[in-house]
Amino acid sequence: MQMRLPLPLAALLAASAVCAQEGAAQSLRDQRYCEILVGAHESYFPHELIVYNTIGLNDCSQSLWSRITAAKVKAEARAHFVRLNGPRHWTIDAFAGSEFLNPAVRTFEGLAMREAGVLHLGFRDFLSQRPYAEHTVARETTELFKAGLPVFQLLDPDGGVFFMQSYSLQLDPRQTMDSLKTLGQRLRLPRGWSFRRVTLRADYSLEAAGGQATVVQDDLLNTYQKSAAKAGDEL
Repeated sequence: MQMRLPLPLAALLAASAVCAQEGAAQSLRDQRYCEILVGAHESYFPHELIVYNTIGLNDCSQSLWSRITAAKVKAEARAHFVRLNGPRHWTIDAFAGSEFLNPAVRTFEGLAMREAGVLHLGFRDFLSQRPYAEHTVARETTELFKAGLPVFQLLDPDGGVFFMQSYSLQLDPRQTMDSLKTLGQRLRLPRGWSFRRVTLRADYSLEAAGGQATVVQDDLLNTYQKSAAKAGDEL
């Protein structure tokens, strides 16, 4: 029987993989992108997922993206597992210290992509699939947020601060950067959680401590990474 990784979990983990661009100077904020996750080693149980994305190549044209199906990619890649993730838009400004696993361009139904990284999955990732459940992802990248621009955050019951990495159009195609101002009114937040929009007073670097990032996803598939900040800190 074929093992299926649920779409929300796939989107959460892929958006937290090593998603890089060539040079951190180019702004990523509100750039549209798409990803394809392909199970490695022809395995029915995807312990590893190769992540292809459009970052730095194109804005994931809807006309091309709509032609891609999991079945077509499975046949082309000879893989048992494929999941499409997108379209999405970045809410960060840049990455630092990132590079593509394989810079060679590969096309899927005419859509150019590159191999951004590999996700390593554990059995726990299949057990906790609820929105707002924390997952730990191995990564080495640093996300950059610029002063004077808004950031969107989830606050957990202990005062932990999660910065939004990207917003999704998969469940709500009407989402825009502007509509995120009122996202808190549309989310089904668990008890003790809250959402806020903050304009940064200074640049903020969000690092994965010890090569590990704690990430969550809300009920609209928007993704967030936990920071070292606390709810009462001035940012």
